[in-house]
Amino acid sequence: MEEDTVADSPCGTEIPSTFPTLVSVVIPARNAAAVIAGQLGGLSRQEYRGAWELIVADNASTDDTVAVAADWAAKLPELRVVPAAARLGVNHARNVGAAAARGDLIVFCDADDVATPGWLRAMVKAAHSADIVGGHPDHVTLNTARVRCWRASVPPDRLPSLFGFLPYAEGASLGVRTEVLQRLGGFNEDYTDGGDDVEFCWRAQLASYTLSHAPDAVMCYRLRDRLWPLAKQAYGYGRSAAHLYRDFRPHGLPPLRAGAGLRSWGRLIRRLPELASHDRVGAWVYGAAWRCGRLMGSLRYRVLCRHPVPHTERRRATRPSHPTPGST
Repeated sequence: MEEDTVADSPCGTEIPSTFPTLVSVVIPARNAAAVIAGQLGGLSRQEYRGAWELIVADNASTDDTVAVAADWAAKLPELRVVPAAARLGVNHARNVGAAAARGDLIVFCDADDVATPGWLRAMVKAAHSADIVGGHPDHVTLNTARVRCWRASVPPDRLPSLFGFLPYAEGASLGVRTEVLQRLGGFNEDYTDGGDDVEFCWRAQLASYTLSHAPDAVMCYRLRDRLWPLAKQAYGYGRSAAHLYRDFRPHGLPPLRAGAGLRSWGRLIRRLPELASHDRVGAWVYGAAWRCGRLMGSLRYRVLCRHPVPHTERRRATRPSHPTPGST
């Protein structure tokens, strides 16, 4: 993903002085029994002293996600688990969780990450000056140095942007005023492969709502640490890139660059030796899967496959010189 500095702008809608009266934290979850306890533990240690509730929207899990989440009710008394099984997809779960929320500010996070103690406090603070806010994903704490090499590093001072268009907040740490979410009609449930948070933030900004960065809202982000899950994720991201282009080209998304697609495949071929590298093999797999997804998305959504290369090749993570402790 291409990243540009994003300056804060005045809020698009008037915010009451009493805002927020209640914050609703929503976790969309599917088959997250092995990891959700880490996120619930992080949320149980939040330093925010205002009123808040927690909603886990279970997206048809077939494991013990619901039971594991329910076990945390004693430490998180405002915790509720709601079923969101009518349709598979993170955006459906987000919408169901938002519909069950009682707060005037909704903050979304993922089940497999871990919120730092000051995360919610920083998200609420940033929401006083913007309609939508995005926190900062920490790629270090939960991931080994090898795994971090497979994905791009994330600057702490700005929100990411994509294809030279508009910035966006990652769904792993995204806050939005409830009124704004409702006016926008929620998240687009047609985005099931990725791009779900990008589409929402772009649509909001095109509707004149504002987006701000909350750099102190640090979320420990868990990267894919095995090649097959990494490839599946990258394929979905590539496919969603075509979906985004189809939907936003009429709204000013920059035109595709002639020849960029072929040059992108050529660079991938030249990088074949990375398959023999313990550290770089994941980056090659990610790039190859992204391109395949982009190609199939081009056919599905009838757009040309000439977008820039995936973000792993735009901002390479530093090659590790020694192992870094972290969960894998």
